[in-house]
Amino acid sequence: MKILVINYRYFISGGPERYMFNLHDLLSSHGHTVIPFSIHYAKNVETEYSKYFVSPLSKSDEVYFKDQTWNISSLFKTLERSFYSQEVYRSLEKLIEEQKPDCAIVLHYLRKLSPAVLVALSKHNIPFVVRISDFAMICPNAHMIRDGKICELCVHGNLANSVRYKCIQDSYSASLINYIAMHYHSLRGYFDLVPKFIVPSSFTKRKMIEAGFSSEKLVHVPTFVYPESASSMVKKKRIIYVGRVEYIKGVSVLLNAVRILKTDHNDESFEVVIVGDGTPAYVEELKMFVRHQHLKNVQMIGNVTKEQVVELLKESMISIAPSLWYDNMPNAVLESLACGTPVIASSHGSFPDIVIDKETGFLFEPGNANDLAQKIGQLINNFSLCQQMGENARQFVNLHHSPEKHYAELMEVFSTINSERN
Repeated sequence: MKILVINYRYFISGGPERYMFNLHDLLSSHGHTVIPFSIHYAKNVETEYSKYFVSPLSKSDEVYFKDQTWNISSLFKTLERSFYSQEVYRSLEKLIEEQKPDCAIVLHYLRKLSPAVLVALSKHNIPFVVRISDFAMICPNAHMIRDGKICELCVHGNLANSVRYKCIQDSYSASLINYIAMHYHSLRGYFDLVPKFIVPSSFTKRKMIEAGFSSEKLVHVPTFVYPESASSMVKKKRIIYVGRVEYIKGVSVLLNAVRILKTDHNDESFEVVIVGDGTPAYVEELKMFVRHQHLKNVQMIGNVTKEQVVELLKESMISIAPSLWYDNMPNAVLESLACGTPVIASSHGSFPDIVIDKETGFLFEPGNANDLAQKIGQLINNFSLCQQMGENARQFVNLHHSPEKHYAELMEVFSTINSERN
């Protein structure tokens, strides 16, 4: 089959794009032709299908709203993409007519591609699914967190709360535009065009239902991870964090836990490696904390290759996922488990789906550095327990998050869509 994959970035910038390229490899391994549709960015992976890609909101090297150059053209295009883009519709229609895809998987499209992708797919009778990577459908800031705390006002109430609290870019105007756009999408029935939504975690499915989405349209298909060969390496006395270095990811909670282990328990016998990058000001703030607290066992090494991440995970005793937001089946956690590295994670969101407390790792109270420190101390000094949890972790992901299981379930969703159409 020819399978169209739609996402507003065609380079790895986070978990959704890592999933996209992993999915590309998985579908290709089963003999399918994968056709991407995206936006022209300087960072894009080269593809013969880029001739169908649409223009960026501003310059090709300005991916994020915070970096965008504002002028009349970029402002107009941003407004158009927030509501409905004729350019996107025409480009996708041309791709469909020339390449004739059999089905489509839609990832990120709101605000930078617009629901025009849904209309084009529906008009041309292409079976498609929309995969939910975050909470943007039910929470304007996509993370359900405000002022450092979980916020579900829009889930259980009115999207007008997002304007009141400036949830988009900390701006009343941006929040108001998004609020109006979401109402426009609903009035036009754009979301009703979606045959099925794919949700990576059961938690996300529950939240979507709470927000008013039909359970019949929501299908739980867990994210997959490629199995890693068993490591012959001796585990180093190391804990590791892999992911974006942003406030909502809870890296400060981890560093506070390391500080507590040093000051209250006189334990600096392990190394801490933080892999990833983020907002420069926030990264520098964390580095200053490390210096001021004399945390000599902490290394912040920035971005590294995928191969280096795997080796670091295999060598480490523990992986930490301290997110303050709910997080939606993060790849880094699944990759840790696949490497036989137990995970200590926040006890909310999707984490209880994948970190089985006391079996594949530990769960701790979100934001509680003392609780995290206690769990780290309990595991880092117990090699045999760590080893057993690591083996449990490998078995867990091989059973529940294998590529073949994901592929079979995804194909079953398309089979269901086709049978419901006939």
